Amino acid sequence: MFLTVDEIVELTGYRYNCRQIDWLRLHNWKFEVTSQHRPKVARSYFESCLGGASPRQEEKLVHLTVKPNFQALNQMRTR
Repeated sequence: MFLTVDEIVELTGYRYNCRQIDWLRLHNWKFEVTSQHRPKVARSYFESCLGGASPRQEEKLVHLTVKPNFQALNQMRTR
């Protein structure tokens, strides 16, 4: 659910919480701070920022071939 303490260190390059928070703010990362003044980063956010999230299934586009009904148009003309 959240990155571990070691993963935050690896991400930011800093061991101290205040430096980690500074790094996260500098790089515009979304995070929360715990009561122990530790930054918490959601794992899903981390994966989406670094391109590791599993891609969404592409929606299959349905191509419809629509042809005008000329017979109906001709019938309208004769009325």
